[in-house]
Amino acid sequence: MSPPVRLSSFSWIQMPASIAVIIAGVYLAKGILVPCALAILLSFLLSPVCDWLERWRLGRIPAVLVTATVGFGILGAVIWTAALQVSYLAPKIPEYRDNVEAKLNAVNEYAIVALSQMTKAGREVQQELAPSDAASEPRGTEKLPFSVRVLTSPTSPLEIVGGMFGTLLEVLGTIGVVIVFVIFFLIGREELRDRFIRLAGRGQVTVTTQMLEDASARVSRYLLVFSLLNVTFGISIGIGLFLIGIPNAILWGILAAALRFIPYLGPWIAASMPIVLSMAISPGWGPIILTVLLFVVLELLNNNLLEPWLYGTSTGVSAAAVIVAAVFWTWLWGPMGLLLATPLTVCVLVVGKHVPQLSFLNVLLGTEPVFEPKKQIYQRLLAGDVEQAAELFSDSLQDKSLVDVYDSVLIPALAMGEMHWHLGELNDVKHKFIVQSLKEMIQDYSDRRQEKLAKEVIPATPDSAEASAGAEIVPTPRARILCLPARTEADEITAMMLAQVLEAADLDVQAVSVTSLANEIVDIVGQKTADVVCVSATPPAAVMHARYLCRRLSVRFPGVKLVVGLWGATGEMTRARDRIGCGAILVSTLADAQKEISTLTAPHASLPTQQEPLQSSSPINSASTGTGPGSSD
Repeated sequence: MSPPVRLSSFSWIQMPASIAVIIAGVYLAKGILVPCALAILLSFLLSPVCDWLERWRLGRIPAVLVTATVGFGILGAVIWTAALQVSYLAPKIPEYRDNVEAKLNAVNEYAIVALSQMTKAGREVQQELAPSDAASEPRGTEKLPFSVRVLTSPTSPLEIVGGMFGTLLEVLGTIGVVIVFVIFFLIGREELRDRFIRLAGRGQVTVTTQMLEDASARVSRYLLVFSLLNVTFGISIGIGLFLIGIPNAILWGILAAALRFIPYLGPWIAASMPIVLSMAISPGWGPIILTVLLFVVLELLNNNLLEPWLYGTSTGVSAAAVIVAAVFWTWLWGPMGLLLATPLTVCVLVVGKHVPQLSFLNVLLGTEPVFEPKKQIYQRLLAGDVEQAAELFSDSLQDKSLVDVYDSVLIPALAMGEMHWHLGELNDVKHKFIVQSLKEMIQDYSDRRQEKLAKEVIPATPDSAEASAGAEIVPTPRARILCLPARTEADEITAMMLAQVLEAADLDVQAVSVTSLANEIVDIVGQKTADVVCVSATPPAAVMHARYLCRRLSVRFPGVKLVVGLWGATGEMTRARDRIGCGAILVSTLADAQKEISTLTAPHASLPTQQEPLQSSSPINSASTGTGPGSSD
């Protein structure tokens, strides 16, 4: 991975001042920055077309001119069509007024009455609170000898013409500037990119180039896919309104496609106008209901099916960040800022992703999780949210195997809790809650797995039952594994995890409860006939606890096969092996434990003799995860 861009360091006290200065500059220079930003985004949208034309051996300048002419020509044709539709609609507006008022009165009759009563009550309160006429000083006295009225001079024809055409000229000027910028950006895009890398990269050519490529890819894909979706949405709205019988369906389709660039609010602003028009042209409620359903169905289809399928979270901006960005850019640049909010926020997010000093922008705006799954589960348990922690555990099982989830998620989360508890950062009540919650999650998974296996058992048919009645069933010998906790309840939980993992390998496994004392655990090993004894130990005192129990086992049973799990151990295993001794096999993950135990028990299936069933007079954990004959007392 390439090193991040190194900018001049500044303190957190200087950062807010710098951001405030930047925001003020962006606000004051919006007359220049808005056309530039719009031109850059249009360049991102049109550059793939230029590249495609150049691959067909068309020169750079002809390709840019053809692309700009076709693109802006289509945009101009759409605007002209919308203007014609508005001119057709305007003379008919007075005809629709009466029908709209009748429907609104029918729907809001009760609301109007209630509003009138509230208004009347408000006026009465205002009259009571207002000073009486007697208290007011009459005019014409020495204090108020006469009243003053300001009269404005009549508007000159030049001012009328300026007011009519000033806004139009401003819009046309902005459009012209944008077109010129787009053409020059497309012609010299490689040269402009090199100059930006030279100025902003400060020698970090590789990282700055990757940042620009990331921003270009995200914004280009977003604009292209979102534009296609909006055009499809507008065409569908136009066709649907035409079939319903709403006048000027082309106009409403164009507005629906254009306003959908505004996040969240745009589609419903576009829907309000056809809905009001349907109320005006129809005496009944059928067209109104169909119009509302058309917008609702198409919007749900786009949000829940097409958008996740086509670009999903390719922009990398969270939903909350989109809303905040829309408000911010609208406050900064007005309606044009609302239109450019999402693409500009994507650019800001990419900068925060590659510049270390601005990494907080990636955390605030991005969709990537800020915590690893192990920290997420640990944080949820710290907050007392067991349901969310269990949901994260289930989600992890969708992408990984059980042993991987235990090794990379649950055991590290348990180890963090143990570490913080030993350091005094976690009180006893919270520690007990975390340990008990993890234990219940593991046991719940075991119960659901047993239920699933029970449902998958196929009942024997009568013919197969009769055929097997006279045959002698010879049970296949299974290796027996005994999982012992080194000392703590956390060790018991990891022993339960190991038992579940080994059961999947068709081994007869039993996990012993931590409530048994060390002497009782040794007695249990003597009473059980186990092929391998596994000692489970969790940091931070894993080696010390495992060493004590292994010494007692090796003295009592010299030939026992010992596997010691120092889960999540990051230190040198050779030193730990020397401290524990006893010829034990040390592992640090459940996957390694499963592999070592499979190797130790490999010859077991070829043994001709059958071992005695496991029996115990010592307390065994009632929530033992074993399913074989050795899992019951």
